[in-house]
Amino acid sequence: MTVGARIDLLSKGHRSQTEEEYRKASYKILILGAGFGGIQAAIELDKHLGKRQDVSILVVDRDNTQLFQPLLWTVASGKNCPDDTTVPIRKFQKGRSFHVMHSAVKHIDLQNQVVYFDNGEDRPFDFLVIALGSVTAIPDLPGLRERALLFRSPADAIELRNKVIDALEMAHKEQDPEARKSWLTFVVGGGGDTGIELAATLKEYIYAGLFAEYPWLENEPARIVLVSRSSRLVPQSRPHISKTVQEVLEHEGIEVMNNTSVEAVTEDEVKTSAGTIKARTLFWAAGITAPKVVKDLPVEHARNGSLIVDKFLRIPQYPNVFVVGDSAWAFDARTNDPIPPTAQAAEHMGRYVGRTISSLIQNRSIKPFVFKPLGHLALLGQRTGVAEVGPLTFTGIPAWFIWHSYYLIHIPSWQNRIYLFTHWLLSLILGRETGQLRLSPGVLKEGIQ
Repeated sequence: MTVGARIDLLSKGHRSQTEEEYRKASYKILILGAGFGGIQAAIELDKHLGKRQDVSILVVDRDNTQLFQPLLWTVASGKNCPDDTTVPIRKFQKGRSFHVMHSAVKHIDLQNQVVYFDNGEDRPFDFLVIALGSVTAIPDLPGLRERALLFRSPADAIELRNKVIDALEMAHKEQDPEARKSWLTFVVGGGGDTGIELAATLKEYIYAGLFAEYPWLENEPARIVLVSRSSRLVPQSRPHISKTVQEVLEHEGIEVMNNTSVEAVTEDEVKTSAGTIKARTLFWAAGITAPKVVKDLPVEHARNGSLIVDKFLRIPQYPNVFVVGDSAWAFDARTNDPIPPTAQAAEHMGRYVGRTISSLIQNRSIKPFVFKPLGHLALLGQRTGVAEVGPLTFTGIPAWFIWHSYYLIHIPSWQNRIYLFTHWLLSLILGRETGQLRLSPGVLKEGIQ
């Protein structure tokens, strides 16, 4: 048995599981991806099947940390460090019996029930959970791929800060007023959750952080323009939430252009269907697509490459294969509404799939998936936001407080909670981080389709 053939389990109370032991299990449950959906599936399966000797639950991910993506905004706005937003996957193992392997998925053979990994290994499965998330979709528009900046990782959050600081430095040196305005204009493509919070983060970081370093630029205000193809912002939410979000953003001084699409990008212009915007910086958050390994599966796909599933979140041709999170094109069995690509939905789907597979192994009946959203949270600037909690909608400081409280409680690590709270408190007292941290550009472009 080689070292690579062992799945090292470092959490207290675990023993290492060999590849041979995994293969001998009567029920081999393989979970691809340790994001919100994958980890919740593993936790739920462990709750119901963890004590059974004939069941082996294996989670595979290319990273050894889970990114708590909703908190990236606090990194971009200089209030938190990147490490505050990531939790080591093995921390989820403590007190549980599921196993973890660090590797990237290379190919999924649904017909023969085998998954191949980039380290040369493979694992068979009796039940498969695909929770591989999504990547940013970059349309084939002139100049877009070369000039668009993304926002999906801690590296992207740091790069946002770097680019904004670079732009202000150029504006500081620029003598031509029109050219200076182009350096102080920032365009965000995409009116979904990522786009609205990205636009708000830009506004907050510039005005609450950087202008203290460049006081002479305050007389030439920065312009933030949010461009959305949809007729309303966050179209997957209720219409009154879309209306409230737009009102808050516009109150914060952010320009909103609905029913508008980006058509081309040059060095100093963003050309849209509604006209040309003189801007040197474009952040792209307009859509997601499935990873290539998911797109390559010989089953039915939605337009964005995600996998079309039935009311039990299964691929229809393969009833032992479940899909959760952004990789799934799913609908609520009760309302027939599409399931939004959010962390909250992924967690619900993961828990449901965990319970469903447990029921199938125990020869119990299963119920269709019903999504019960807890609400909608959006951080939209310094001490403001929108929070939908049940029938109530909050804006301003109450929404800002609800957002911070929810994620402080929800992140699954006391260490991260302490770091988050401490850094939030220090940013209020001492101000936010305004220094640059240069990272490899190769990190930023990884995963683009």
